[in-house]
Amino acid sequence: MRLSATRPLLGIMVTEQNRKLPFASSDFYEHLTSYGDSEGLDVFVFSPNRIDWKQEMVRGYTYLSETQEWVMKLFPLPSLIYDRCFFSSKHSYRQYRYHVGKLRAKPHIRFLGYGLSGKWEVGQILQKDSALHLYLPQTSMLTSGTGLRKWLRTRSDVFLKPQGGSQGRGALHIHKISTLDDNSSFHIKGRDAHNHPIERDFKDFDSCWFWLRNLIGMRPYLIQEYLTLHSTEGMAYDVRSLVQKNGRGLWESTGMAVRIGKPGSITSNLHGGGTAEDVTSFLTKEFGDSKAHELIATLDMLSSRIPPFLEAHHGRLAELGIDLGIDTCGRVWILEVNSKPGRTIFARMRNEKARTKSIANPIHYAGFLLHKKLS
Repeated sequence: MRLSATRPLLGIMVTEQNRKLPFASSDFYEHLTSYGDSEGLDVFVFSPNRIDWKQEMVRGYTYLSETQEWVMKLFPLPSLIYDRCFFSSKHSYRQYRYHVGKLRAKPHIRFLGYGLSGKWEVGQILQKDSALHLYLPQTSMLTSGTGLRKWLRTRSDVFLKPQGGSQGRGALHIHKISTLDDNSSFHIKGRDAHNHPIERDFKDFDSCWFWLRNLIGMRPYLIQEYLTLHSTEGMAYDVRSLVQKNGRGLWESTGMAVRIGKPGSITSNLHGGGTAEDVTSFLTKEFGDSKAHELIATLDMLSSRIPPFLEAHHGRLAELGIDLGIDTCGRVWILEVNSKPGRTIFARMRNEKARTKSIANPIHYAGFLLHKKLS
């Protein structure tokens, strides 16, 4: 790819990392560079922390296909931005918010989409659609031990998850074991913030809560009703649906896949050691032909209804990873919606068509935004 002074710039905004090439997912961005070239866009990768606001220039990296290497250059601020930033701390998030605020204030810059807020805010938006109520698990913010104790008075199981977490990190299942003398012991199973498995037992609620507070710290958490989302073989699983804007600016389904957790895991995330399978064959094996057909129709309906509704209340979005659960009774649940989804699931399934489409769509949508702006 040769950079042109006349071609529009698409900047992929990433989280800077302390490594030789200071960002992850370089293979993905190489592909985006190639697709950008065919769309008439020059593509580069940059961290918002490297913007020189006085000069309105930014240090970034572009991939040269001729020499198959990443090269660092100075670029003017791009006319289009594809936001792929993720955060490991409040400090990095505050820095990000500062730079994004300044970028959004520039009239000549367009974002492909604006990142969704935390899980609680997304859930509150989805609650506004009466047709989605049936599919949303009961959820509240975890604000105190009293609140958690209240939940556990009427149920034996609850699910805790971080408000801003991803990849199953920090997800916990609490199981209450009641005894004849009206006392209860508690079993906790899940993953810590580094995605390491955890399993602990407590003789009473107070010791359980004390341990939880130390584990969670100041991170905001949600309490959610516990759903039995496992296969007949006892494996945790869910369905990841990837929906993206296309070159006409319209939402379309890129593909769906079942994610199956490794044995003993409470989540199905691939980063936790999970595997991927075809939706139709998996659901047919679990529920039979007729029920599988009905479930897929519901999954398709939710995949088409959620994106425009969220966008209407949140602002422009480019793509969404929608995680849907199916409990042992065959009821579908909306688990999470992510505005910066990964694509590894299609590579795991060797679904080359969906994998290619998932990479090309952001570039096609960037082209649509660009031409829409010029027209």
